[in-house]
Amino acid sequence: MFLELALTLATTLMTPVKPVQKQQSPKKQTIYVKESKEPCTGVAPMECLQIKGVKDTEWSNLYTNIEGFKYTPGYRYKLLVRVTPVKNPPADGSSIRYTLRKVLEKKKVNTTPEAGSPWAFIASKRWNLIKLGDSTLTQSGIWVEFDPVAKRFHGKGGCNRISGGYQTNGENITFTMAISTRMACMDENVMRRETEFLKRIGEHTYRYDVADQTLNFYENNQLVMIFGMQPKDLK
Repeated sequence: MFLELALTLATTLMTPVKPVQKQQSPKKQTIYVKESKEPCTGVAPMECLQIKGVKDTEWSNLYTNIEGFKYTPGYRYKLLVRVTPVKNPPADGSSIRYTLRKVLEKKKVNTTPEAGSPWAFIASKRWNLIKLGDSTLTQSGIWVEFDPVAKRFHGKGGCNRISGGYQTNGENITFTMAISTRMACMDENVMRRETEFLKRIGEHTYRYDVADQTLNFYENNQLVMIFGMQPKDLK
């Protein structure tokens, strides 16, 4: 019996004791939130807030929300947030939790086009696709509307809802990361046309102009897409 107690005691003393891991405490941080979201891909295509630290020069995607923060497009924010590490986050979750402590600054960013400018006119209309490549379309069901404040577009690809970002530079427009819902359509021709259209507006730059009642896009001096003007309040 004494031998067994001695062996047990020796084994206990020889077993290394695991140090208690100190849990990281939340930290406070000041960040900026951009006036517009950008397309991004997490588990699925989505739109992400754009954030950066006080000393950062580049914006980065935030794949989660800031708890307690209500975002309004068109405003740039300076926020004081609490940053908390998330222990054992899920595979599709963030390892950091952001919680709003205080809105330090909320500033309106004036990106509205001047009255009478081409983009003031483009933004006031819905544009229905009537030509794609060499094909002339009737009742394509494909349309887009532009928001020059947020630099975003949205619309329908014929079967699915679509959206994305864009930037303009002189006579050029660059589309960025178009995303869509994933509803299957029974008509194969509609799906094929939608797929082609999404490729056309994904990470692509075109020269554009407005002629009479059409919005036209050119690539290598070739007319590749024509949109017809429609009222914007269509359902």
